[in-house]
Amino acid sequence: FTVGSIAAFASAPNIVTATVLVTDAQLRTLGTAPVEILPAVAGYTYQILGLSTVTKNTGGAGDDYDWGTQSAVFSWRTTAPLTSEHRVEIPYTALPDGGFSIIGGVQVGTPTAGNFRVNAALKLGVTSSTNPIITGTPSATWKINVTYRLIETS
Repeated sequence: FTVGSIAAFASAPNIVTATVLVTDAQLRTLGTAPVEILPAVAGYTYQILGLSTVTKNTGGAGDDYDWGTQSAVFSWRTTAPLTSEHRVEIPYTALPDGGFSIIGGVQVGTPTAGNFRVNAALKLGVTSSTNPIITGTPSATWKINVTYRLIETS
């Protein structure tokens, strides 16, 4: 591929990048209340082409969201098992910690091939469907950048 052909592909009208900000309140309940990243579109399914996250931790020393060993998952389905779903997973070591550090920083996720339900939203959840354990008063926001294509299914 030439640089020009790659640039033309990136600006194709059917390929879109959306940015969503996940709030501190949403992070605290992510296990039991998945966050809608992109709404369902009747007659279409999402193809995730790429996804990146940027963490902004604003808590203090000793403040923490403890995610255990559950990863974040971006897909139409946010509950286990996630064996055949088209998805992006972000490992627990890169999730916002809400403390003084910048653990997590920028993370780039690679899509996993699989099925995606027609007429379904793209959601963010965690693999064990468990809210983080809160220590102190953590605070963070999580910026999600998702590049996708809508595929007509009818």
